[in-house]
Amino acid sequence: MFLFAVFLSIPGHIIAAEKPVRICNDSGEWPPYFYFKRLPDGTKSEQLVGATVDSFKAIFEKIGLEYQFELLPWQRCLAMVDRFDKTGNFELISEAGTSTWRLEHFLKTSEPVYKRTDVFYYNQQRFPNGIQLKSIDDMEGYKICVPAGYSFDRYVEAGLDPELVDVSHKSDYFDVIRKISLGYCDILPANLSVVEGAVRIGRFKLPANVTYTLDQVLGKPFYYYYWIARTSPRAKQLQTSIDQAIRELKADGHWEAIYRKYLSQGSGL
Repeated sequence: MFLFAVFLSIPGHIIAAEKPVRICNDSGEWPPYFYFKRLPDGTKSEQLVGATVDSFKAIFEKIGLEYQFELLPWQRCLAMVDRFDKTGNFELISEAGTSTWRLEHFLKTSEPVYKRTDVFYYNQQRFPNGIQLKSIDDMEGYKICVPAGYSFDRYVEAGLDPELVDVSHKSDYFDVIRKISLGYCDILPANLSVVEGAVRIGRFKLPANVTYTLDQVLGKPFYYYYWIARTSPRAKQLQTSIDQAIRELKADGHWEAIYRKYLSQGSGL
């Protein structure tokens, strides 16, 4: 179990001095949003860094409230926040997408934290003029590769013939990207942050002949939010205060500066 805590000395401006807000997310790390800084030899340090870490620091400085950010197994994090009324422990989940179950069990912040940046990776030597992908029909003109076990249902639901997708690859983006570099695959639909995060911590090096273009096929943005325990007696108060802090940080450009420090596309908002 890893713990990252910040204790602020400034007086509360939005919420009066209370016990710290305990926040959790997945112990598997999620660079570039939250991960342990690597030492020069590649090993993990105990310092938790990333866009989410910097965001919480900025938010709670504005609120004037102490907080703790801890990484747990994902299902345990969800259960602990869901049962806050019984445990009095974790009160907030950092970024997660919207689902029916989460909407029933947690209170979502109104302000989105960031938008997932979907892209297509391709070999710029094979396609020096770039690739044109604005529809499912455009996709079907290329050899599409997806890692084994990765979902591409949303493209199928939009009309893509699943028989045109090659899933005979290892279960990560990086095996497919290497095959794109070698010319075995044309395009890979991917989450940009996952690849850039892996590059940031030294897990993967993007081949020089591989680049990406933004996904314009579906046009359905996917936003991430913070999720607060509905059983917390200050749930609405936290929601209001966090939303206000995020709005202020977005308005003065600080929010985007945080995300551009870690992601080429920033928050995507």
